[in-house]
Amino acid sequence: SYSMVGYGPNKGVVPITCEDVFKRIAANTDSAKKFEVVCGMLEIYNECVQDLLTDPKNRPKGGLDIRESKQLGIYVDGLKKRAVNSYPAIEKVVEEGTSNRTVGATLMNATSSRAHTVLMIEFTQLTEFGGKQGRKLSVINLVDLAGSEKAGQTGATGDRLKEGCNINKSLSALGNVISALADVATGKSKKNMIIPYRDSKLTRLLQNALGGSSKTIMICALSPASSNYEETLSTLRYADRAKKIKNTAVINEDPTEKLIRQLKEENEKLKAMLEGKPIPGGGGGGGGGNLNAEEEERMKKEHENEIKAMEAALAEMQKSWEQKLKEAQEAAADGGGVMNAGGG
Repeated sequence: SYSMVGYGPNKGVVPITCEDVFKRIAANTDSAKKFEVVCGMLEIYNECVQDLLTDPKNRPKGGLDIRESKQLGIYVDGLKKRAVNSYPAIEKVVEEGTSNRTVGATLMNATSSRAHTVLMIEFTQLTEFGGKQGRKLSVINLVDLAGSEKAGQTGATGDRLKEGCNINKSLSALGNVISALADVATGKSKKNMIIPYRDSKLTRLLQNALGGSSKTIMICALSPASSNYEETLSTLRYADRAKKIKNTAVINEDPTEKLIRQLKEENEKLKAMLEGKPIPGGGGGGGGGNLNAEEEERMKKEHENEIKAMEAALAEMQKSWEQKLKEAQEAAADGGGVMNAGGG
């Protein structure tokens, strides 16, 4: 928790990351780009997902459900999300969520985390060009894992013992998923091996972050005390297995965004050609280079045709479903009229 959240003036990963997100937004000089930031905060306590931005008195008894859809991927049904436009705004959300976390005293820690905490940040980049809009989405999961513990050392009994058992169970499930993913990466896994994401709420929630299109970083807390030798060794083994996982992060770019980017590149090439400058990414000369007038005109027409084709594709993608349905019905009606005329 100290590494993730920090204490007093010593900021942890969570506040540093949140601050950096808005610093980068402030540094943007492209007027065609806009950014949206939405965040939510939850904890997994005794294998129940609880919304930390909801008052504990108003939370559902069995917690929130983790669901999956083709459009949204893995998501938490009913989780509150807040739109934020500055670092102080997201800091306020984190403070509210942190104040609702479940903590308890043990012999090893007076404010021991009794649940895994996840801050979810949805970062969207909106790009406008020629009246069209595209978007890129990135989801940042900042996870504060509760540490594994031995009942003999923590002196846990009753509720504390139950909490500790559930913490250890979910960490074991996470370890099994990491081992399975590491085996897949190193080629040791069996054919059609199933990764056990569903064994715990933690692994199910982090399924995309562990084995999907993502970049994942793990920070391990170690103790120099000889009495914690076994935990330290176990944690290092855990981290070593995690290092073997190989993920390929792909930009979550919708087709509209991709076409807008390509359209901009083609416009830049055409503009450079008309001004006699080197073509960006082309490596060749512009209109005033080694090209004769005929070759220059041919390349100019190629770029213009490419731009027209992409603009047509963009216009088609921006149409609503109702527009497309109407056009299809009109086309079908016209086609039916032609067939009848031909038949009569």
